[in-house]
Amino acid sequence: MSDGAQNLSRRDVMRIGATGVAAAGLAGAGLPVLADDQAAPGKLPKRRYGRTGLEIGWMVGASDWPKELIPRAVHAGVNYWHKAQKWTAETMPPALKAQPRESYYLECVVDRVNGDHSRGKIDEERHYEFVKNCLKESGVGYYDVFKFHFGYHSIAEAKQNPGMVRAFERLKKEGLVKHLAISQHHYNNIGGDMAWEIMHYLADHEPYEATQFFYTYNDRKEVGEWIDAAKKKDIGTIAMKTMGGVGRAAQDQKFTKLLADPKYAGSTPAAAMVKWLKSNESLTAAVIATRNFDQFRENAGAAASLAMNPQDRAALGLLAGYNKGLTCLLCAECVTSCPEHIGVADIFRYERYARDYFDLDRAQKEYAALTKNGASCVGCGDCLPACVQQIDIAAKLGDVHKLLG
Repeated sequence: MSDGAQNLSRRDVMRIGATGVAAAGLAGAGLPVLADDQAAPGKLPKRRYGRTGLEIGWMVGASDWPKELIPRAVHAGVNYWHKAQKWTAETMPPALKAQPRESYYLECVVDRVNGDHSRGKIDEERHYEFVKNCLKESGVGYYDVFKFHFGYHSIAEAKQNPGMVRAFERLKKEGLVKHLAISQHHYNNIGGDMAWEIMHYLADHEPYEATQFFYTYNDRKEVGEWIDAAKKKDIGTIAMKTMGGVGRAAQDQKFTKLLADPKYAGSTPAAAMVKWLKSNESLTAAVIATRNFDQFRENAGAAASLAMNPQDRAALGLLAGYNKGLTCLLCAECVTSCPEHIGVADIFRYERYARDYFDLDRAQKEYAALTKNGASCVGCGDCLPACVQQIDIAAKLGDVHKLLG
């Protein structure tokens, strides 16, 4: 953010709102402030969430955001809330309770049972009861979106096991949920399929109306191709794990010194990443890691008010160079070559929680649940040719094991 934004008082921040702060600071720096056609001044733009027909704010909120951010997010136009099943009647944010129920959208994510996302099972009856219990505890009446968390292991499983869809259909018939979505991961480490392969199948054969998936700058072309195909098929798309390397770069003194060059003036990797994501008109929205007010101000301001400019493109190029050999893009291509079938992308996803999102406790908890961790690597090197990031995967697995093990 520019000095103009940083020097605003807390009273000014609360008066004009988070997106207004970002716009004020960047306008003061002489950069263009371009409002989205669909957005009111200072508000996040809205895009149609595929077949659901919901008009959702481009930046997705989450139930694990700090509670003091929720009123500001609502004011900025965040109206879609990820993992809302975690809120009970007591913890439901007052800023949402004060709004008409139809003015915001709550998403309930539904996990496998009797194990984690790789080993757990799909169980129609238990998924059905889970959602009913969450609704009873929250008192919200209904969830707008029922989302299958982590997704199918393979196209074959999607064909053979309709339990998740049947649970949704029963709940929808009772008026307890409205729309069906999926958050799809890769499962080539257990002999399954890649996320985009599964989503292409679902778009043509199952009643899923929206999808969520990994997507960041310099990601694999197949992800971009899925986003374009989904738009044509009227499937909603939400990008997640979007800020690859942004957090660790911001803490690296060598990187921040490079960023001080005038050619990057007025931009940051975080703001540039947000604007790059938003520039894809086929992408409905994005989940962006937000841990504090400064992050929210920067991210929401970029999403609400700005078009990409040369400084942003330069900042993304700098970040891409920084990430080379260091930051996994979670494409999971290396996993196919691993003779030990280590979930390399999962391990590096947990590293991202620690080093980019600064959530070490979550990273260690997730890592501890793995059946094969970084210490399982035998150092054969079979995975190395597959890594577009040129990461020394064996060495990095050892480093992450020291961090999280």
